Amino acid sequence: MDIKTAEEFMTRLIEKGKAYGFEECEASFLASSSISMDILNGEVSSYESSATSALSFRGLKNGQMGYCSTNKLDDDSIEFLLKNAMENCDVLNDEDPQFIYCDENNKDLYFSQITDAYEKNTYLSFSELGLKLEKAILALDDRIDAVDYLSITCSTGPFLIINSKGLHSYRDSDGISIFAGARATDSDGSCKSGGHYWVGKDIDEFDMDKFLATFKENLLGKMGAKSCRSGTYKAIFKNEAFQQFVSAFFGNFLATSMQRGLSLLQGREGEVIASDKLTIEDVPMFEKALNKIPFDDEGVLTTRKAIIDKGVFATALYNLKSANKAGIESTGNGFRSGSGISEMPTNLVVKPGTKTFDELVEEAGEGIILTDLSGLHAGVNSISGDFSLLCEGYLIENGKKGRPVEQITVAGNFYEIITTIIEVGSDIINIPSGEGEFFTPSVLVSQIAISGDAEL
Repeated sequence: MDIKTAEEFMTRLIEKGKAYGFEECEASFLASSSISMDILNGEVSSYESSATSALSFRGLKNGQMGYCSTNKLDDDSIEFLLKNAMENCDVLNDEDPQFIYCDENNKDLYFSQITDAYEKNTYLSFSELGLKLEKAILALDDRIDAVDYLSITCSTGPFLIINSKGLHSYRDSDGISIFAGARATDSDGSCKSGGHYWVGKDIDEFDMDKFLATFKENLLGKMGAKSCRSGTYKAIFKNEAFQQFVSAFFGNFLATSMQRGLSLLQGREGEVIASDKLTIEDVPMFEKALNKIPFDDEGVLTTRKAIIDKGVFATALYNLKSANKAGIESTGNGFRSGSGISEMPTNLVVKPGTKTFDELVEEAGEGIILTDLSGLHAGVNSISGDFSLLCEGYLIENGKKGRPVEQITVAGNFYEIITTIIEVGSDIINIPSGEGEFFTPSVLVSQIAISGDAEL
């Protein structure tokens, strides 16, 4: 369904919602067009081109917010949406005030960032690139047995919100991603696996040589890996591993988690909680981000803010509901999650340092590089901060990257680890996360407990 038809339907829905008995109400429409392709054994193994859309309604009655969604936009759907949302209001018992919002000075919000580059995403362009990339991966080394998965995906679509207070909010986005993984046989007959990813907005900007160089390191760099001696090590969380590590505990920085007693950070805004080397910001309009986010899903303008500022816990992320409960203003981080609104980051940015990855290794002298963390669900207590995770990486020997290691476990506490950061690198990468991306470099910590093989 086109956006104009959806807008007309939403306007009628809002008017009928007020007549139906809702004190305030809001409709949102999300559409998405996508293309996805999988390559396997020199062929296009699957291809899908799809278009989906959904409309959600929420209405406020007697302090309760009722929700309902549909993918059909007709007269019968209006009655369905209003009736079910009203029934929700009748059975809910949320003691915290709910909000339909509109800033009188910012009623009409519009931000489009779709470019002509999206039109390049076709069956032909995907198949040519995918088949060429699979062949190039297999040619990297004779030890590579197969490319187990290679997928190319793109999507684009608008997001429109209209409410009874006068808000008219529109934004859109697009993007393309490539993921590939392969396996190889080590000299001892063991099987190693590894891969790489790329995200962007223009398929012509994909640098295959750069992709293959990292892919080769991620896969063939594991050859000859074995465990290491148990002990306490200086450690470098490689950029991707640090992203995984922080993401596993990031829920503690959301106001709702704090207010529900599910975060040890409750009441600690303004306190030092990390090394002064660590600054993490929420940057909605980050210049390097693929998708900028000038306003959230509640119609609140977003702003750049430090979450951790040189080790100080500067602010949690708030939406309208949690901000009202705290007696402050929303930070502009209210985004739709299912039927409700929850806090999410926009573009998270760990402020990089000046040292390259090799310089971090040199500064460590002796220690370990952590490249892959496993068991981020089973091995993490997100509330206490305790973790015990399987990991892979490399030893650091005489200030140089040494042999690969595997079959080791790293354990500790998140809150303690972030206080031991010695240095932050400059090797920043971006990974899709939350409403946007997570930009992070590698970090060096003074000590971490490693369980390995006592006999080595």
